[in-house]
Amino acid sequence: MAVYSIWLLEYAHVPTQPISSVLAGQHNKGTRELTFTYIALKGEGHNILIDVGTNNADSYTQQLLIRDDVVDWQPPDKVLAKIELTPEDIDTIFITHAHYDHIDNLDAFPNAHFYLQSKELTGWMWAMSLDRKFGSMMLALNPGNIINAMNKVKDGRMTLVEGESANILPGIHLHPEYDGHTFAAQAIIIDNTVNDVVERWIAAGDLAYVRENITGIGNDGVYVPLGLGFGSQLNMMRSIDKIIELANGNIDNIIVGHEIDNWKRYPSWKTSDGLHVAELYLAPGELSHRPV
Repeated sequence: MAVYSIWLLEYAHVPTQPISSVLAGQHNKGTRELTFTYIALKGEGHNILIDVGTNNADSYTQQLLIRDDVVDWQPPDKVLAKIELTPEDIDTIFITHAHYDHIDNLDAFPNAHFYLQSKELTGWMWAMSLDRKFGSMMLALNPGNIINAMNKVKDGRMTLVEGESANILPGIHLHPEYDGHTFAAQAIIIDNTVNDVVERWIAAGDLAYVRENITGIGNDGVYVPLGLGFGSQLNMMRSIDKIIELANGNIDNIIVGHEIDNWKRYPSWKTSDGLHVAELYLAPGELSHRPV
């Protein structure tokens, strides 16, 4: 049994994301805002992140950020300070998948050990070997991130996980989904247990971009695949179905990291840099960081 406090931390956002890149088939529907976030967990003697955001000093990343209209970026030291943590405090990081906005800033966390699905890394190594004409697979990839991850493996700082992994830390489980959004994007399952009652949270990564991927357009209950992915749309819908099953049907506890309704759905506040923090769950004894 374990219990973790959970925060959703915005580090940048995109005001003009094409809707068709978020919801497959929704052509000529204009744009919408997306938030760029990572998740912080604190408990059981650990300070944990799920994903790491971007490194804006990297020249390749800079071009991706300009292309994708990512604005108001803040570095991890500024973002984590909002919940009184530093990058040096982070000891464990789970990477959901290897798209640049999730894995690009590994080097900002000098004391962390990283976890990534093995097929996610080896799949992108293979993709990078393909002829240039297949390059659209890598629209959201910084190849340098794959090389950096390989070096982290070599240095003993990254564990490559083979499929499902239960209690990789107390109450934290890893669940991969294959050949949908990416080769092996993993959801992070957090089972918080208080007074023998388990409340399950699922960090979905990009298994869903926005709430409508799960609920359907106008809440019609028809899953909508992501607009960006190299695998099949069927696998994307099956992934959504699986995470709902893992959440025991409680979609409010599925954390959709790019969804701006998070700031209304959970207790949240905006800081002076224009970015948001949400307190999703506070463990017993954990004090709120919300301004009074």
